[in-house]
Amino acid sequence: MNREPLWIVKIGGSLMDTSALVPWLAAIAGTEGPARLVVAGGGPFADQVRAAQQRLGFDDLAAHRMAILAMQQYALVLQALEPRLGLVESEEEVAALRRVGGRAVWLPWCMIGTDGTIEPSWEITSDSLALILARRLAAERLVLVKSAAMQAGADLASLAAAGVVDAAFTRLAAGFEQRIAFAHRDAPPLGTLFPASSRVHG
Repeated sequence: MNREPLWIVKIGGSLMDTSALVPWLAAIAGTEGPARLVVAGGGPFADQVRAAQQRLGFDDLAAHRMAILAMQQYALVLQALEPRLGLVESEEEVAALRRVGGRAVWLPWCMIGTDGTIEPSWEITSDSLALILARRLAAERLVLVKSAAMQAGADLASLAAAGVVDAAFTRLAAGFEQRIAFAHRDAPPLGTLFPASSRVHG
């Protein structure tokens, strides 16, 4: 089945307290090109889940689900900061977004909150969840916007070892043949996304 192109842009939670966040959202919302779907990191909301788990000792399944809700909270922040972005939470809504070349922020709970095929582990964070989404939707590009310094030409294994992506990302990227790109938060958003940033595969 032919589909309109879709780019997924994961905005790290570390951008929340920086001046880079609003320009990135504006570029995603306001420039021409294929449909775009923003995946939010967990940011300080996920940090609270980690702290609560350490304090109270509940299991990783509960923590995993709470971390997805943390992504949902940050997603609402992003959409409030850039109202030109819509909100989508189902595959049907993503398909409609794709048909019209729209731009939106993903609310993840509906699609993956209780998905038993995803390992409930801190090795799978919003990076890997964005990749899982890109695979399921057959997105043409996944861009991860990071605050961490990244060495030019580094492969996924090196990025995982440096903590730039989570521990599961390299394994989950195996067989994903579309473009995976990384951008630093301070890179000009237009120059990074349009045209394509460099392809990175493990």
